[in-house]
Parts: sequence; C-alpha cells; structure tokens
Amino acid sequence: MHAFTFPIVGVHSLPTAVGVSLTVLGIVAVMNMVNFLDGLDGLAAGVCAISGATFCVIELSRAQIGAAVLAAIVAGACLGFLRHNFYPARIFMGDSGAMLLGFTLAAISVQGLLKTAALATLVLPLLVLAVPVLDTSFVVAKRLKSGQPIYIADARHLHHRFMRLGYSQRRAVVYLWTWCATLALAALATRFAPPHHHGHWSETNVAIDAAAGLAALAFSFYVVYLLEIVKLANRRPRRRDSASKAA
Repeated sequence: MHAFTFPIVGVHSLPTAVGVSLTVLGIVAVMNMVNFLDGLDGLAAGVCAISGATFCVIELSRAQIGAAVLAAIVAGACLGFLRHNFYPARIFMGDSGAMLLGFTLAAISVQGLLKTAALATLVLPLLVLAVPVLDTSFVVAKRLKSGQPIYIADARHLHHRFMRLGYSQRRAVVYLWTWCATLALAALATRFAPPHHHGHWSETNVAIDAAAGLAALAFSFYVVYLLEIVKLANRRPRRRDSASKAA
C-alpha cells in the first residue's frame, strides 16, 4: 500500500519502497499479534473466526470476491477447529497455525484495500483486529517499561489478567470474543450505514453508527476498567499513604 485518500488532504502517496516496507511490516506485525493472543483454548480461533466472517461480508459488499472467499475459508476453518480447541482442548493450534491465520487475515486486509485506499476503508481492518492489536500493544509497552525484551513470553496479556481476577478459561475467552464481536459490529455499521453518503447526511445511519460505536466503546472501557489496564490516579489514597508514612 502506497496511496491513501484522506477526507480533507486528499490523496497522499508514499514512495514505493516505503509503501512496500510498511506493508510487509504490517503483515508481520499482525502475524505475531495473533500468535501472542493464542494463550487460552479457543481464544485465537474464535477471534479469527469473527474477524474472517466480518472481512468476508465487507469484501463481498466491495465486490472483492477473492478476498471474500479467502476470509470465508478462514472463518469456516476456525469454526471447525473450535469444536476441538475450545476448553478443555483436545488439539492445539500452535505457533504455525496462529501465524498462518494472522498472515492470511493481514493479506486479506491488504488485498481488500488495493483498489480503494480510503481512510475509512483503512480503519476497518484495524477495528476488526483491534483485540489482538491492543493486547500486543499493552504487552509490548509493559515489557519496554520494565526493560524486558519484547520477545520474552510473560503473563501480562489480557487473558492472563482475566485469569488472575478469578475468571475461568471459558468465561475469559467469551469476554474477549464479545469484545471482538462488538468492534466487528462497529466496523460493519461503518461500512453499511455511512452517515454521509453521496453528499447527504442520513439521520438513520448516524443513529446506527452511534449505537454501534457506543456499544464498542462501552465494552472497551469496561474491559480496560475491569483489567486495570489504565489505572486512574486517585488523590485520596495517595494522601492517606503519605500521612501513614509521615506518622
């Protein structure tokens, strides 16, 4: 990808070498993100099934038949695999399976963007794949903050946080599936109910997009608050601690 269409700026092109390098970097990043997410039985397969089904619908609406068929294959393969991979799992995906799914989903995103590199179209794959993207981003940020190499495995992933809170494997996986599904619905609403279509505002589409967006944001904030990913500063406990130390 080397050309993008922005609402106000217009078409912005990158040198071919830069575009190719960023595309390869993005594909490798998504491969590793899905691999990092594969920490509980059925988690990566379920997220990839939801993402594949969402990509299939979006690409069909854009007449990208090749990308749509490939996305449908990913969704179907993951659903069939989930029968044996959901907790308690009888078979496991492994690194090769997770990275293959990540590579395929990343390739579908690039293939679907080749003809129309509009900003809204570019955001849809990021929205659908937001759960593995956010999971990896938080983990990498924590590892960099603590001076730990980013390739060293640890228990800082979102699913590990759920487990430390006392959630069962099934419940933690279902929560993350639900989060991915709400983000996928927001992406579908953005695609099929554009608020400003052909120069005209649609109140119905605005309401649909607002409802889907609020649902995705509400569940996202709930997960962030529940897992204490971002700790809010509270002055009272700090004053209490300072007073106790002074005493």
